[in-house]
Amino acid sequence: MADLAETFRSATRIKKWSATIVANAVSTYALDTVATAAGVLLVASGQLSGIGIHAAAIVLGASYVLWACGLSSSLAANWRLLEMTGTSSSILSKLAYDLTGRRTMRVGIRRFLSAAGYVVFELAKETPYYIGAFGLALASDAVSGEEALVFLAGANAGAAAYEYGLGWSTRVLLQKAVSYTSFENAWSPAEYLADYYSAVEVDEQHTIAFFAEAAQRIPAGESVLVFGVGPTLHHVFPITTQVSEIHLGDYLRCNLDEISRWVEQDEGAHDWKPFVSYTLQCEGMADPTWEDILHRERLTRARITTLLEVDIRNDRPLADAQRLYTTVLSAYCADSATADLEEWQLYMRRIIELVRPGGTLLVAALGKTHSYLVGGRAFPSPMLGAADMERMLRNCFPEGALTIRTVHVPECAQHGYSSIILAAGHRRRPTSDK
Repeated sequence: MADLAETFRSATRIKKWSATIVANAVSTYALDTVATAAGVLLVASGQLSGIGIHAAAIVLGASYVLWACGLSSSLAANWRLLEMTGTSSSILSKLAYDLTGRRTMRVGIRRFLSAAGYVVFELAKETPYYIGAFGLALASDAVSGEEALVFLAGANAGAAAYEYGLGWSTRVLLQKAVSYTSFENAWSPAEYLADYYSAVEVDEQHTIAFFAEAAQRIPAGESVLVFGVGPTLHHVFPITTQVSEIHLGDYLRCNLDEISRWVEQDEGAHDWKPFVSYTLQCEGMADPTWEDILHRERLTRARITTLLEVDIRNDRPLADAQRLYTTVLSAYCADSATADLEEWQLYMRRIIELVRPGGTLLVAALGKTHSYLVGGRAFPSPMLGAADMERMLRNCFPEGALTIRTVHVPECAQHGYSSIILAAGHRRRPTSDK
């Protein structure tokens, strides 16, 4: 499984770098063409003929201001392109993005260095213009210093228009060209497990630690619902010791079948032992033994009593099994089922309604992304922010009983996202119950 996951990751990296190299070459050629044409046209038009060398220098300076404005548009679009796809039209920007992602969790640093790489490369493209313009002016009487400066000013104006157009078109394409894959037709539990769960990645380190901490405060001896469990069990292990029964619900039968394989100890089932070990460490066990891990697995298997086919698109997502739970855990579910924020709000309300008044809700969601990748295919996400989560939960959860955290995980950019949102709260009781 680990070899398969590494193969997927290597193939994805190659695709992203190949796309970046091609985009870099096309962008460089297009920019040179537009800028050169603009410079030549400005000189040929004669509009600035005879203005003098000093005035031409002032015009050149003004053209750099114009170029910087255009560049700001393409810089913003380039960052969004990197965050959403892991590709760029600048090799240096992509290189800085990848290298800083391995060395820092601070998004601000990563964005700054990616932008610096982009700007350095754009400035390097200016060099041939200066060499050509001033070289020709020095070598030939046919071109004056004034004309060389006017040419450069025109080239900068053309470059500004190009950069602005590149930024605008990139944003439009990202908004319109994201094609989401159908869960019903293309979801693969095996690919998902290989892409995300061959090791305990940083986003899950934070998520498991958060759930392990929150689990200590949930009512003991009650049934718990894990809504949208997927083909995974890593979020189940932190709550196992606190509950009497674990009910696992998911929309896709193939995901529940994957869980059944693990419960039945099928030889081909996914190995969750690294996640069990990490869970035990989060609970305070410094060095879990093999027996400690096996004991938690046995306990989890014993506590899993029900597998439910659920559908968050329905008013009664549990259908005939509809009931209230003292604790509901839903990780990367509602936010991973739609790209529409209003739909996410509707789905979240349905999940919240499964929590008994006074009960506990534990939630994890992807932050600020339009999609996440599985097997190189994009699945939807509604560009969710912490403020969206807070507004959603505030009406049902008293402020003092609500915890919301945003965690930056730039290491996960290869999956399509760079932050996660973690939330826990105790649902407000009706006034009559107080």
